[in-house]
Amino acid sequence: MIVAIDYGVRRIGIAKTDPTETWAFEHCVLQGRDLLAQLKEELLKLQPDLVVMGLPKNMDGTEGEMASLVRDVAKDLESSGFKVVLWDERLTSKLAQRLDSRPLRKAIADKGAIDVRSAVLILDEYLRMRRNTNESQP
Repeated sequence: MIVAIDYGVRRIGIAKTDPTETWAFEHCVLQGRDLLAQLKEELLKLQPDLVVMGLPKNMDGTEGEMASLVRDVAKDLESSGFKVVLWDERLTSKLAQRLDSRPLRKAIADKGAIDVRSAVLILDEYLRMRRNTNESQP
């Protein structure tokens, strides 16, 4: 199984693949205190073969503070035994909002739904790349 993470300071969206690693599905949204500890606990339950973390880049490709934080979290997860790949996540949150069929006001109020959909989009893009390059293993 492959897991994707849309990491944020308030919420973390998590998506996962089916057993054949073909499709991406919403898994959960973590929020509250100690997000990193919650994330590690969830990953221990899921036991993924690979973790794909969305790397937030600016539109010009540069990296800011949030990208630095995500890189630090990825290193922490790797030191905990997880294989981690960073994936450019530019515009995934915007696309997730556009794909939401609810009225904009309701969609904005339920930001957790956007986070988990962003994780699905990150994972779907990764799976598509893997299929297009004929990679059979993460």
